Amino acid sequence: MGRGRYPARLKVAPPPPELAGRYFLSWTARDLYAAPEQFPPASSPGLFGNDWPLELDIGCATGELACAIAALRPTTNVLGLDIVAKPLWRAVETAAARGLTNIKFLQADARLVYRKVPDGALQAAYLHFPAPLLRNRQRKQLLISPELLAQMERCLAPGGILSVLTDQEALYAELHALLPAAPRLRLTPPDEWSATTTELVKSHYHRRWEARGRQIWRAELRRVV
Repeated sequence: MGRGRYPARLKVAPPPPELAGRYFLSWTARDLYAAPEQFPPASSPGLFGNDWPLELDIGCATGELACAIAALRPTTNVLGLDIVAKPLWRAVETAAARGLTNIKFLQADARLVYRKVPDGALQAAYLHFPAPLLRNRQRKQLLISPELLAQMERCLAPGGILSVLTDQEALYAELHALLPAAPRLRLTPPDEWSATTTELVKSHYHRRWEARGRQIWRAELRRVV
């Protein structure tokens, strides 16, 4: 989910039909809620037609992280998910320019998409720098939520990882406060964190907040049996 005015400032056109057909999906909240059966499972067989491992980037914005992971792991499928279209159009441009064949981008409400992910279908999920949504009336839209953890307990395969990064200490505290209700998600110690999102791959917001000297709060949660 984009933060600030960054997505609105993007000067990008919708992808042409050929690229849209290869990379871009749009599932409306109304249809997802009222008739979820009309959409395929959010899984490798359902979206990519193969049985490769699947990784989900929640709130992927312009897709730097998703594209980097897809390039790093060419036999893993990556699904970038965001509710805003314009950054996803830029993500499609990036994926096409890099010739990636194992990635798609989905414009949809993450809270509804979770329900389309089959049990154990995810190898990893990333929630990096979600919008804080600090007003009380916005709290139901928070991506760090009881629903997120409950769905990740179900959607992650045993041993799968949920990676969370934020520059908001309050969101980090919220995550830790929710963990007792999700016993199948265990915090991993820092010396076991994946190097992928530590040194190798950083999103737009990761680079942006580091450059401004903000503290980055990080957690990796492993799905246990």
